[in-house]
Amino acid sequence: MKIFKTFRKLALVAMVGISTMHAVEVKNSVDAVLACGEQMSNVRKMLETYSLIATEVTYKSPSERLKASMNEYEGLIASMEKNFKDKEIQESVKKSKDAWKPVKEALLTALENNDAKRLEQEGLFIHGNIRSVIKELGNMKKYLLGKEKIHDIEMLNASIEISASARRLSAHYMMKMWGLPDPTIEEHWNEGIKIYTDSVTTLKGSGYYKNEEFKKLLDECEKQLGYFNTIWMFDDKFVPVIVQERADNIYKTANDMSRIILTEITKK
Repeated sequence: MKIFKTFRKLALVAMVGISTMHAVEVKNSVDAVLACGEQMSNVRKMLETYSLIATEVTYKSPSERLKASMNEYEGLIASMEKNFKDKEIQESVKKSKDAWKPVKEALLTALENNDAKRLEQEGLFIHGNIRSVIKELGNMKKYLLGKEKIHDIEMLNASIEISASARRLSAHYMMKMWGLPDPTIEEHWNEGIKIYTDSVTTLKGSGYYKNEEFKKLLDECEKQLGYFNTIWMFDDKFVPVIVQERADNIYKTANDMSRIILTEITKK
């Protein structure tokens, strides 16, 4: 397919990381699949960062990171709207923008001088509504994977889901630490653990696991999954900085696995 002729250059740009995603002009399906997957992680990171601000954790300037994350998401949506005229993409863009508007307003309250009660109310709203934003990113990713008939879709999706699940787990850990009175937090945590676990199993059963570099990356993701399973059991001692760092590392490791998968796809 023509889409893969300039893949290596595009993949290098796309895999730099979400910190520069708002500057990337997404023009083809491979680039867009990676970008949507990264933003599924990034949107969850916003919830994580909001929780850190609410609990007055100042590690790595969460206010600045929240603003950067919001810019990254809006940059991708603008690029998708401009460059992908497929009806399915345009519909998802519209739904995502509609869902994003009230979530953005709620997120911005973290940057104001608000009391704990206001932050709690807005945190509950964000957690209850942010999934609609993530859902449309997932729908765009799914549509483009199907449209281009990209080989090894299941494997690529599994590596993307590990990245997104790490952010989901970190976000829900921070909400638990915060003490946010939302009865669905544990349910969503368990869902994240299941998706992460199933994705690891899928990739371990693939031919990619015979690749020494890939095996090392996936084994690291599995090791970190064990850590996340353990920390949820403790209610009296929280380690937000360690959890945040581990989620960041899983995000990068899973993106490296996606890079290997996509490199192999271009050879087929």
